[in-house]
Amino acid sequence: MFDSERPDVYEQVYAGLVDRLAGADLAGHAADLGLAWEGGAALVPLLGRDYRVDREGVRAVDGGKAAFTHRIVLAHYLLHGGRGEEAGRFVPYRQLPGGADFARSMALAVEGRLAKGFSGRLTDLDRSARALGGQPAATEARVDAAWRFPALPRLPLMITINDADEDFPAEAKLFYDLTAPNFLDLECLAALGLILVLELEAAA
Repeated sequence: MFDSERPDVYEQVYAGLVDRLAGADLAGHAADLGLAWEGGAALVPLLGRDYRVDREGVRAVDGGKAAFTHRIVLAHYLLHGGRGEEAGRFVPYRQLPGGADFARSMALAVEGRLAKGFSGRLTDLDRSARALGGQPAATEARVDAAWRFPALPRLPLMITINDADEDFPAEAKLFYDLTAPNFLDLECLAALGLILVLELEAAA
């Protein structure tokens, strides 16, 4: 999980990733991921915003600032060079291989933040979700609402929420496609969940 209190550390991590990007077969990895390749760069949509990833790093197509979390996750996404298609089956982070060790911190930093931030504000959450390309999702669980997001190509996310009532506080859950580890490691998958919550807050 990324710690916003230590941005200098993650800028160093990003600098190391840029060095790796310079020697990677980015065009081949982009083809494996089904990404457009233009002017020596892969074009990657992340929650409704497009980024260019090339040998010099990660930049937002619109020219705006790209947060270090986004840059690190996108660099890893290209370097990982994942293949295959999504399974269409969503599971919680703890059910991903190795995810149980970090599930508690995920629940606090991501799911807890989402529930607290949008408690009593499901209309705002729906509007924010749609602004990021999210669509209402069907789920077997009994929840007040659920949305599916095309977070990255071949790497969708789903959130569910039960709003607060007189007996219980609001509760939110984050789910990953079963094949998510094919495309990012566990730390970056956790960061992707946090990015989703931050973007939902910003869109609200």
